[in-house]
Amino acid sequence: MLEERWEHHLFFLRETRCIMIKLIAADLDDTLLDRDAKLSHENKRAVAEAAERGIVFTISTGRMFQATAPFGMELGLDLEQPVICYNGAMIRRLSGETLYEQSLPSEAAGTIVEYGQARGWTINAYFDDELYVRTLNQDVKDYAQRIGVDATAVGDLAAFIQDGDKKLSKLMVISEPEQTLARIEELRPLVGEDVLLLRSRPRFIEITNANAHKGGALMWLAQSLGFKAYEVMAIGDSNNDLSMIKMAGIGVAVANASQEIQAAADHVTAANYEHGVALAIREIALKAE
Repeated sequence: MLEERWEHHLFFLRETRCIMIKLIAADLDDTLLDRDAKLSHENKRAVAEAAERGIVFTISTGRMFQATAPFGMELGLDLEQPVICYNGAMIRRLSGETLYEQSLPSEAAGTIVEYGQARGWTINAYFDDELYVRTLNQDVKDYAQRIGVDATAVGDLAAFIQDGDKKLSKLMVISEPEQTLARIEELRPLVGEDVLLLRSRPRFIEITNANAHKGGALMWLAQSLGFKAYEVMAIGDSNNDLSMIKMAGIGVAVANASQEIQAAADHVTAANYEHGVALAIREIALKAE
């Protein structure tokens, strides 16, 4: 069925002469990065090949900017190149210039942190591209080490956020896998429609402004560059990639993606540990007529 959808999509694009891909966006973890959270030579080479053809490549991730920029630099992207961070809450050039931002509503952020803190939840708060937590427990230490950032313990996290009415890019609740869905349902009645609650990985609940998602940020970026949606290819694996896979002209899922993502995609490429992004770039974007 996926192959039939893919063939139909290619036929439509060829018939309308809109097959040329001008912008590629790829998620980082479990998509562009391998099992060791590294960039493979194959993926780096394919990105360079796309650049040689004049195709813009960007990263679209839930990570902080400071945990994203090193990969952009390793890929050889220009300092003026924008990357999408915090699940679409921020677009920032590798030089550090912020182009687009959708902060989490302050009242909702305070409500979530107070509620979770009272129940002993581990909550990450992202402010001014820094990570703040109540205490440096093992979950925080493991997370910070994995993405290569420092975490600052502030004690009362709710009070820290409310002091100066800080505008957060994102909150993240770290839970056991069996707890995440139940905690999302606990939080929904507290925040209303202004907040997006998303299970991005088995242990992670990502919380952003309702208007902050990868699909919206990617379309904003495409328009700012003068590209149409049908000229965009998006590649991902997880629930936080769904919006950009649906909004892009060609949505691609890596083979290790969830079933929901694979079903929504126009094409399924190889797994992240088999250089799926490189394969998609060469088999789709670089073969476009």
